[in-house]
Amino acid sequence: MLTVRWSFKGDNVAKAPKSSPSRKPWTSDDVKMLKSMARKEPASAIAKALKRTEGATRQKATALGVSLNTTRGRAAAARKTTTARKPAAAKKAAPKKAAPKKAAPKKAAKKAGRK
Repeated sequence: MLTVRWSFKGDNVAKAPKSSPSRKPWTSDDVKMLKSMARKEPASAIAKALKRTEGATRQKATALGVSLNTTRGRAAAARKTTTARKPAAAKKAAPKKAAPKKAAPKKAAKKAGRK
């Protein structure tokens, strides 16, 4: 009869200790790029440009007090471009109609009645 011995050599082999993840320090150029791209580009695009994770980019932006919200940034940029494109001569103010004035004696009568 044939006997088979199973040997798991990987169990007895000494393993190298796990190293902590390498962290890349933030340089002043990284911070400048983050601030310049904030509110103009999505966080994922900023992270890709900085070669960092989106989470790390969001954490640094929060620590710096920089908003990565692009919805208000795009709306503000759109407003600036639309107002800049309109020529000044095209804006003609229509004559405004005067609002009817309320009678002043009623107010005075109310105040006199409170005293």
